[in-house]
Amino acid sequence: MKNHYRKVANIAVASVGTAVGFILGVSEAVKAATFSLEPAITFKVIDLNLNGQGDIVIPNNFDVVAKGTVAQAAAVSEFNLGNFSFDHNTTINSAVIEVMLHSVWVTDPHIGIGSINPGILGIFGYVGNGAANASDFEAGVFLSSVDVSSFPPLLSVNTSISFDVTPFVKQRASNGDSFAGFGIRALNLGAASIYGPSPPRLIVETTEVPEPTTILGSITAIGVAGLLKGKKFKPAKK
Repeated sequence: MKNHYRKVANIAVASVGTAVGFILGVSEAVKAATFSLEPAITFKVIDLNLNGQGDIVIPNNFDVVAKGTVAQAAAVSEFNLGNFSFDHNTTINSAVIEVMLHSVWVTDPHIGIGSINPGILGIFGYVGNGAANASDFEAGVFLSSVDVSSFPPLLSVNTSISFDVTPFVKQRASNGDSFAGFGIRALNLGAASIYGPSPPRLIVETTEVPEPTTILGSITAIGVAGLLKGKKFKPAKK
């Protein structure tokens, strides 16, 4: 009788140990990755009447954002998400737009505002189409902001600032949208230059987890094997 229980106990311990090994193995298979994307297009939209209708579009421009008393300008970029699709096991942990801040004490010749630190820069997101459109100025919804009020007038071109756009990018990926567009604006009177040695970037951090059925299947197989082995051991007759 004692030998029987000892063998059954050994089988149980071995099964638990194997199951734990499978679970640990799956944990080690979790993959983290970071993607850095350059924009498909960049352009500047100038609203000359502060009415939300962009009047001028300057293609291939990403330099000064400004807000005056009668006009404002936004630096806009669109990123192609068509080749950036995930399966249902991939989780987006974070997504940020990174730009180089060069100065918060400049003049925008199109608006005539300058030498004023705008204090706060905001980013707006919209579903893009890979084309520079004046209507993209009013299409965006506010996503996040960066406080630049304490920055000195002139900065190194290597000074980067990041805008959190995680929920927006998650939604675009979930919907299967081809382009994600982002417009950066000065939220107060003033102007700031955001050009630098590199273009704006969309940096996305992800985690890929294996199918949970792999774990369940392994544990189920272990349990069945344990039952089959258990049948070979019968209690000793009294």
